[in-house]
Amino acid sequence: MSHVDLECKRSGYIVLDFETTGFHEPEVLQVSVINDKGEILISGYCRPEHVESWEEAQTVHGISPEMVANCPTFREGYLPKLLELIESVAAVIAYNAEFERSVLRFYGAEPVVAFIDPMLMFAPVYGEWSDWFQSYKYQKLATAASYYGYDFKAHDALEDVKATLYIYEK
Repeated sequence: MSHVDLECKRSGYIVLDFETTGFHEPEVLQVSVINDKGEILISGYCRPEHVESWEEAQTVHGISPEMVANCPTFREGYLPKLLELIESVAAVIAYNAEFERSVLRFYGAEPVVAFIDPMLMFAPVYGEWSDWFQSYKYQKLATAASYYGYDFKAHDALEDVKATLYIYEK
């Protein structure tokens, strides 16, 4: 079966979000995936393999080293299932999708699937222009959710995928 044949057999999409140790060497601390119906496919905390503390990121998402100390690593506990899910769908929806892709690359995965980014879609809807970039400014997930009247706790992977699905469907 050719690559094109494989792509034609895929359908549906999943919504993906990671919470990580930061932008540089982004080890996964929490991963959540839901399907296009909002059903939870993966949701869990992960112990990083190489990083022992992440103070700056912890102030954003609240995930402490103690919270993940007894959890599986992302590579052992979640990556195989995630890649299997990605290979079964036509697209992955992720708010700021390039970050999620960079995390997958960090773990040596480069899945061949379309990534759809509601952040890019929402920027012209919100309409805040940047003279410097000569384009619409990207908005935070919380801004997009608020715009559409969706209330959630930002920076929790499961809450973020639910908000992303809601925004994408708008």
